[in-house]
Amino acid sequence: MDLLFPYPKNGTSFLEVLHHSLTRKLLGFDAVHAEKTPFISGVTSRLRFLLNDAMNHLSFMKIGYTALEAFLQANVTGPPLDFDSEGVVFPASYRDENLKGLKEELFQYLAVDGSRPYPLTPYIELFWLAKVILSDPTLAEAGFNGRRARFRLAFWHQKLLPEESPTLRDEMYADAEILEHQLASRLASDAASAQEHFVEFLIERAVVRTYYGDDALARADLARAATIRNFQFALTGALGKRTKFQDKGTSQLVVLAKSIDTEDAEHSNAKVIQNAEEQESPRPDDPQYDSPSIHATTTTSASPSTTAPHRPANKPSDNGETNPSSTKPANVPLNDDTLLEEISFHPTSTTTMTHAVPDTSSLPSSLSSLDPSNQPLLSPIDSIILLATASSISNTSPSDGLVREETLPYATRVLDGGSSNWQVYTQALLVRSRIEGYRARTAERGLLQLQALVDQVIAETSTSAFASASQHANGEKSAAPEQQQQQQQPGKKKITTFLPKPQPSTTTTTTQSESSEADTTAASVAERLKYIYQLSPPLRWELEAELAARWTHMGGLKTALEIYERLQMHAEVALCLAATDRESEAIRLLRGLLFHDNKDTGGTSMPDESAATALKLDSLRSPAPADAPRLLCILGDVTTHPEYYSLAWTVSGNRYVRAQRSLARYHAKRRDFEKARDAYGLALNISRIDRTSWFSMGCVQLELEDWMGAVESFTRCVQLDDGDAESWSNLAVALLRLPKPKPVQSVQPVHVNVQEESVVGAMLGSTTTDGRADWPADGDGDGDVDETEQNSSSSSSRERGDPYKHVREALRALRRAATLKRDDARIWDNYLTVAARIPPSAGTPWGEVIQAMGRVVELRGKKEGERAVDTAILRVLTEYVTQTFVYPYPATSSEVDVDDCVEGGDEDEDEDEDEDPAKSRTATTTTTNSTTTTGKRQLPHLPRSFLTLVDTSIAPLATASPTLYALLSDISLWRARPAAALTYAEKSWRSFLVGASMAEEFDTIPQDQWVGVVDKTLWLMRTYRSLGPMQRERTGGEVEAKWRFKARSAGRRVAGRGKRWEAEGNEAWRRLKAEIEGVST
Repeated sequence: MDLLFPYPKNGTSFLEVLHHSLTRKLLGFDAVHAEKTPFISGVTSRLRFLLNDAMNHLSFMKIGYTALEAFLQANVTGPPLDFDSEGVVFPASYRDENLKGLKEELFQYLAVDGSRPYPLTPYIELFWLAKVILSDPTLAEAGFNGRRARFRLAFWHQKLLPEESPTLRDEMYADAEILEHQLASRLASDAASAQEHFVEFLIERAVVRTYYGDDALARADLARAATIRNFQFALTGALGKRTKFQDKGTSQLVVLAKSIDTEDAEHSNAKVIQNAEEQESPRPDDPQYDSPSIHATTTTSASPSTTAPHRPANKPSDNGETNPSSTKPANVPLNDDTLLEEISFHPTSTTTMTHAVPDTSSLPSSLSSLDPSNQPLLSPIDSIILLATASSISNTSPSDGLVREETLPYATRVLDGGSSNWQVYTQALLVRSRIEGYRARTAERGLLQLQALVDQVIAETSTSAFASASQHANGEKSAAPEQQQQQQQPGKKKITTFLPKPQPSTTTTTTQSESSEADTTAASVAERLKYIYQLSPPLRWELEAELAARWTHMGGLKTALEIYERLQMHAEVALCLAATDRESEAIRLLRGLLFHDNKDTGGTSMPDESAATALKLDSLRSPAPADAPRLLCILGDVTTHPEYYSLAWTVSGNRYVRAQRSLARYHAKRRDFEKARDAYGLALNISRIDRTSWFSMGCVQLELEDWMGAVESFTRCVQLDDGDAESWSNLAVALLRLPKPKPVQSVQPVHVNVQEESVVGAMLGSTTTDGRADWPADGDGDGDVDETEQNSSSSSSRERGDPYKHVREALRALRRAATLKRDDARIWDNYLTVAARIPPSAGTPWGEVIQAMGRVVELRGKKEGERAVDTAILRVLTEYVTQTFVYPYPATSSEVDVDDCVEGGDEDEDEDEDEDPAKSRTATTTTTNSTTTTGKRQLPHLPRSFLTLVDTSIAPLATASPTLYALLSDISLWRARPAAALTYAEKSWRSFLVGASMAEEFDTIPQDQWVGVVDKTLWLMRTYRSLGPMQRERTGGEVEAKWRFKARSAGRRVAGRGKRWEAEGNEAWRRLKAEIEGVST
């Protein structure tokens, strides 16, 4: 087990391995029993016994891989197997009338979490044999070879199931973690082929992570694999023409890529032939030398390539690939009246890097010299990295236009440059068809390309010489091809395809005359299977189901239904019928499949829906359909009866997660949150890393006011996906509702709630030794708080007994949410509100308040105007700044009064102020841009950022808010701008009067409003008294020489329009009259 099992095999006939004496001994061909024993238990018991001999481990690894690869050849890549798998796996005593029941047992053996493999899976006995061998703990845990085999097998097992299996996912993730450590240590010790094995593992794990939706982790694995291989590629821009009517080139996305071994492969002709000959004749020290399969190699006809180094026909290259010009599957042309078949790049264009290379200033020299329209051939493993990257990017939002534009160049690079591997090129066509299926001008080509691939797979996997297979199984001599054709089953229908039928690959030796007419799409089995684990192409029925879904998207419902019915995918048929407003047909189909036609269930029609409440397990058909849990859930979705979900849960042995999720959603829609929480709890007991279920569970717990439970649920969400802004925001909501921690004396030991600390603190940032959260800066320079100031203001409040502990944690959660969704005004508004909830005595994060307020105003200001400004928070912020800091205005025109600076004399002084309030609205204050010079200082960062916010964002929005104008007046007065302060005060007064009465008639307003008008007028008159005699900023002279007249006029204006209050002897009116007389004297 020290050496990795050689892969791929040099031979194409797996029959020799499956006919090996050890294989036959395992399967019971040599067993002699008085009576027939159960087949499955007999094989598993014999395997445990035979594995006690460590010398058999490598042999069983070969047998397991052989069974798995034969299954994949028959169901994924083709060509058809040349033997009867039933005769190979089942002894003669089991191939009787009970064989169908035995196969049902195999399907049940492969069932996981309530899901069974596709019921029409051919050659299921081969996959079962591989599963029994490669999943055995003795073999799988003996070394990294066995563990990797189990990892690979588990993913193909997952692909056989109709839905995700939490059990298989957990097993794969656990094996992958151990494999990473094992392969990394081998790479560090420079073990043989360590780099190749590690790169293959990283790609395989990336494919698994993409399948389960962990796209970011998948891209990290692919980037690591490219780094290890020294593979350089870049998504960049180049001038080119995309349409037939363009006169000049525009910037087009293109992937520039070059394999590290391209030059050697292109300029070493003799080496290619020599390596091919060496590979065809294995050395005695090759671990595969003793394998009988090396003596049965595939012979396919191929013509010499004109674009690649010449290789002898029917011989692989040094990489194990055949001639690229003879192995390309059909590439359907676009045939559009506007778009070119491919982008025509300008021959002298210079590329500009976007983001895929760390140094964005320029491309690496190896890429900058490439011609975008004529790039070199990539090695297959590098092509796979590009295709896997495209799949991981488009996995979350394939219909997004920007995503399509970003991912299409990856597939185009593999196709335009060609590929030396048949299966890699086929996968590139599939990835491109998936991307093009959502764009109007390319949707047709995407559909036809997918149809062509389906036709190719049908042709490659459906033609089988059954008569010859029987003879192979019995060791007899093969019949002639003509006789084989005559011996085929007479009732078998001829394979038909949508497009002109491609000829299948041949696996038999051809004569020289036949070679000239051989199919140009032929490829050896070794070539097709070489990268099968890294590519993970879809199974045949998966591909056909994807084609049916594409036809449904294009409106071809009849064609889609025909495909689903032919595949006997009853669940998809029902969904297709329900989507076309044919629910009654869908219900009738599902009930006919699931229930007996008797009076208890009302037959297949069941007109009375109340009968669904009487459903019992014994009313199901026996045996139940293989996918009965899924069918029951779909029936529940169509009929909205929760009893079907409960029955699905019971049928699956309490393992089918979707049943409980559907039941929880049903109860949540009816606001029965207690039952919804219980259902989500059962689902999460099985699938612990289902982020969607954790999120829904948290929302239900918020409705039930289970705040601590909601904190745990949303914490799980952000642990699974750190980029989920909604989960971070909801986590903050739950944290704010937690009860305040009790104050703890510093001299007493602190007893921390371990659960709460682990759930909340672990995800909200690592903490330093003094208890401060270690969070990265947000990136907005204007909103950052001076570190010294923040530490000094909040160090005392970050104790374990801080009553605002949960508020701080909520603030950090909202900070993360705002970072992820910078354009979400609601999140920024919550961020602002929570930051302002911490009082100054507990260390208010003023910098974050300023940053959040600026972002809210920026996002909402254009639509809401001054209503986007939270005046209550702005008032508190203004009071803090004006009372804490002293504005360093000049005492005279040439010198500064240093004693008037802020505490400690650490603040700097501004340069000259703006000339008038109008300019101060649109221009940033000079304090922000002033530089420190001799004798001049400026404000610290916090008040400077506050003034920048006021001048650039808030002041331009002020139109009719008395409160906002009053705050601007206070700020201007603090900045030693009395003229601007008086102007804002006048506008605040006028806005207040208009708000009380549009016509400024105060006889009809309520008394409380009249009192407010009087108070506002008295405030303005006193402002005239205090600011009028002051010196105007910059220009000198009094701010308002006629301040007495203006103050008296304002008072008389209000008094004259409130005669009613004079007649009533109102106390507010008397105060106003007294103030007017006081100003006159």
